[in-house]
Amino acid sequence: MRNCGVIGIVVASMALPLLWGASLPRVEDLNPKLAPVLASLAQLQVRLRIPGVAAAIVIDGQMVWRGQWGNLSTTTPREIASITKTMAAVLALQEVEQGHLGLQDAIAGMPGVEVRHLLSHTSVGRPGALFHYNNQRYGALTSVIEQGGRQKFAQLLESRIFGPAGMRDTRPAGNSVSGVISHVEDLARYLAALDGDELLGERQKQWMWMPIGPGLPYALGWYSQSYAGQRVVWHYGQLNGYGSSLVIKLPELRANLVVLANSSLLCDAQHLESGDLTRSGVGLSFLEAMVGRRPAESTLRRTRAGSISAANWTGPAVSRRQVPKHRARAVVHGAGL
Repeated sequence: MRNCGVIGIVVASMALPLLWGASLPRVEDLNPKLAPVLASLAQLQVRLRIPGVAAAIVIDGQMVWRGQWGNLSTTTPREIASITKTMAAVLALQEVEQGHLGLQDAIAGMPGVEVRHLLSHTSVGRPGALFHYNNQRYGALTSVIEQGGRQKFAQLLESRIFGPAGMRDTRPAGNSVSGVISHVEDLARYLAALDGDELLGERQKQWMWMPIGPGLPYALGWYSQSYAGQRVVWHYGQLNGYGSSLVIKLPELRANLVVLANSSLLCDAQHLESGDLTRSGVGLSFLEAMVGRRPAESTLRRTRAGSISAANWTGPAVSRRQVPKHRARAVVHGAGL
């Protein structure tokens, strides 16, 4: 397989007021600790025989490196599967920020279920008590977000995320579960925009990235865990054998990694459904590069799961309105993750 190595910088859209240099330095010159991340990506592609892998690293609002292996480039459009869920969460928190939606709003037809339970995959069983990844329940957010934003979901994605972030080549989905089509460089812009204030205020981002409860691996639309004292938020997407995606963000360090592959093995072989990013060789190499090697004992903070109720919810204080029962919608690649 051809290793393209470090290639030129993308000229960012004027809609993205972040710094993207005229040319990319070698990543080893910028931060020698990042070299193992590149090696891990190259090894992954060869070891798992993935036809193509493309990736980018964004630090402090700048894409410091991008590269590709095999037959996938950093501008090749791919469906990003469940990375779409993170964008749905951004839209939901925008509605909260504007006062059009409350995270504790009740969902009609789902006794005891609130908006935050759908966003955190804790709506099955006793709401708030157990993480159970459920595409159908997450899909109920589509109409909830449309009602708050008074536009179709696809239009909200374009006007409130793709436009402000400068994602010129990204195509929207019609639902909150899956279906957005993007590429590595546009996803790099998305992660950079989340480090700034183009998409959400700091308070809303803290709510979005805070685990919903002790021992639970998911926040609001994002997996969330602690690694060596640093908050790590991430998500993966998988397309039943022919594609996978991974985005990793260290909010306090403003450090991000995005990876796309035209095989499901990027995520499937790492068993990321467990909610532990350190299972991924690429993920672990990025964490070690940015934070340092973990101690002998596990740095993934896990405690006994507890229920999350209005009494102990630390998010915004809002009234318990009722959101009308969602309309049935087709879910693109609903069997995927």
